[in-house]
Amino acid sequence: MKKVLVFRHIVHEGLGTLESFLKRSQFAIEYRDLFQRDPIPQDPQGYDFVISVGGPMNVDETDRYPFLLSERQFIAKAIYYHISVLGICLGAQMLARALETPVYRGPQREIGWYPIELSQEAKNDSVFHTVEDRRPIVFQWHGDTFDLPQGAVRLASSDLYPNQAFRFGNSYGLQFHVEITAKMIQDWLSKGENELKSSDPPISKERVLQDTQKYESRLRSLSDKIYGALFSKAVSGVQSNR
Repeated sequence: MKKVLVFRHIVHEGLGTLESFLKRSQFAIEYRDLFQRDPIPQDPQGYDFVISVGGPMNVDETDRYPFLLSERQFIAKAIYYHISVLGICLGAQMLARALETPVYRGPQREIGWYPIELSQEAKNDSVFHTVEDRRPIVFQWHGDTFDLPQGAVRLASSDLYPNQAFRFGNSYGLQFHVEITAKMIQDWLSKGENELKSSDPPISKERVLQDTQKYESRLRSLSDKIYGALFSKAVSGVQSNR
């Protein structure tokens, strides 16, 4: 059975739809809840895949969250050993930072449903070539961004954030929340009301919920395609582009 290590940074940001996919696909999931001070393994070589999901912190807040530095070092080791890493939102920023790329505040918060545009390179990517819609609408909740790591391939961008998805070797960073469910969105909106109000311009909770009804099923279809291609690639041991 293939083994997946998952780093969680806060109690309400988990795997969402990705968890059910991995269980159906008979992956063994090992969670490390860093907010509960779960230890980070020393050696990534016991795992077939590493996943880092979202969280509200900046990747360089290591004084406040010491586990961020240890996680970054672990991700860098995984990349060195050609173990596939998937970073989602904060996880994508952690992947970029592990590749020695700066992470910094973006032009404004993206919270809600926004279109992204797949790049020309995405058409030849072993994962993103499965996505037929070249401008899908996805769920975002972030305020930080990063430069494209040296040697990485940009796969998607948005009007505000040029690096929405990238590939480095056999690892992928997704700034958007491919794993989100309607229940998770409701929970995040409840917990993040102050963030919605303080955004410039303010973000309407009701609008986000209306858009969720409209776009969630489309995102689920997109997610299934990405999961299927990404994890079949990891299982087969393929480490290169198409």
